Amino acid sequence: MSPLDAPAVLHAIVNKTIVKPAMVQLREILHHPAALLGAMLLGGWVGTLFPGSAPVLAGISTLYLSLIQMAAFPFVILAVYFGLQRLPAVPGVGRRLAVMALLALLAMLLCAVVGVLVASLTAAGSGMSAAQTTMLGRLALRSESQFMMTMRGTEEGGTVLWNIGALVPDNLFAVLAFGSLPSVLIGVLCFGAAVAVQPADKSGSLNAILEGIYRALESLVNRFNTLLPVASFVLAAAATATAGVEAIVLLGSFLLAFFVSVALVCAAAVALICWRLKMSPWRVMLALREPITVCLFSPVAVAAVPGFIQGLSVQLGFSRGLAELCSPIAPVFIKAGEAMFFAVLAIFIANLYGRALTGGEVALICLLSWTAALWSVGIMGVKSVILGTFVLATVGLPLEAVLPVFMLVEVLCEGPRNLLSFLISSALIALVADGLYINKEQDSEIWHPSTLKLAFSRKQALLGLALVSIALLTVFCAGVGYGMRKAF
Repeated sequence: MSPLDAPAVLHAIVNKTIVKPAMVQLREILHHPAALLGAMLLGGWVGTLFPGSAPVLAGISTLYLSLIQMAAFPFVILAVYFGLQRLPAVPGVGRRLAVMALLALLAMLLCAVVGVLVASLTAAGSGMSAAQTTMLGRLALRSESQFMMTMRGTEEGGTVLWNIGALVPDNLFAVLAFGSLPSVLIGVLCFGAAVAVQPADKSGSLNAILEGIYRALESLVNRFNTLLPVASFVLAAAATATAGVEAIVLLGSFLLAFFVSVALVCAAAVALICWRLKMSPWRVMLALREPITVCLFSPVAVAAVPGFIQGLSVQLGFSRGLAELCSPIAPVFIKAGEAMFFAVLAIFIANLYGRALTGGEVALICLLSWTAALWSVGIMGVKSVILGTFVLATVGLPLEAVLPVFMLVEVLCEGPRNLLSFLISSALIALVADGLYINKEQDSEIWHPSTLKLAFSRKQALLGLALVSIALLTVFCAGVGYGMRKAF
């Protein structure tokens, strides 16, 4: 290389380090909150114009949900497992976790109080004209045929609202195959705690195997999250095509009160993190921008777990063990969004029917909303809305008449509810993490995969291929024989 070429080479090196590749820039543009919001609004407009496309859009959204759940759920399980493996190094971990659990229960109650206050100040549900209430009733009658629900148990003794036995697994492998997410996480907590107390030389091989799977699933979830702009468009189109503009407009005051309540509590959680870290809100929001965006625009809450772990541990400097343990558990067990939803719902129904609530009834609504949120552990999606009947029936408010309409718009509240759980969990980590990486960034753990090389001779390779063929043929013949036996 001649001396004349040196400036050009130096210029190219500087540009390569400063200017990002075009593909990276395009991904950041498409994943910007403004771009995702535009995609969601465009999807809502398309769903409004073409309501008959709801089945097709629902099928596409179901495919996306299946793909991301395929990678996100195993990742969450392993994140909880490795969080437990790192916890023994955290000083006073038992006291910290106990304080977090108590503060989480208190935060759920405070969310219900905030929901009641905001719904009362905004007068959610009041001021509807006779034409609007008639339209709401017609919409409920037209929508109720889509849902089949049982208000009473089919067995003697009624329905058990909270079956604790169903959450505590008696067989870890059966729960991993067929159990709900809360029971799976409880089983993993027990298994991970048992492995964590073992000597490092005995659990090292298992941890090395699971570490490779953990990193692969993390990469897979991040790759599926690149489809978020398309997913937000399709999901918004499917939601509006199913619910219709009428339901969104008629329940606009409810949605406004709920979204304002969520924004206030989320702002308080971010402010708490900033206070503990002595850091500006801009830096905190910049560190958590990606997981917050994923949480708001993705229907699967666990898709935001890798981003929250990375943001809390690497960029904000909290203990990685606490982040890996609490971030996956937050949307499953910290039902702050549900408590706020039930509280706003009760005030909306009271104003809709013109029922003036006393101070004692308002306090009872807050307590019952908190209780119903605890009962909603293990109940996902629109089924959790049915628990609102428990809150309203206790204070003599009917919900069954407009319940189908609320079940239609419930999907619009899913993202804010999940975000509320994640940010409350992050704020709780900030509160109990005194002395754990506060005011200094934690170095990212570098994982070095171990490469296993297998060398076979030609004879060994042919023998192995023959054995595999025999095994596959045996399985095939066994399946054919079992089928013929069942047939005859």
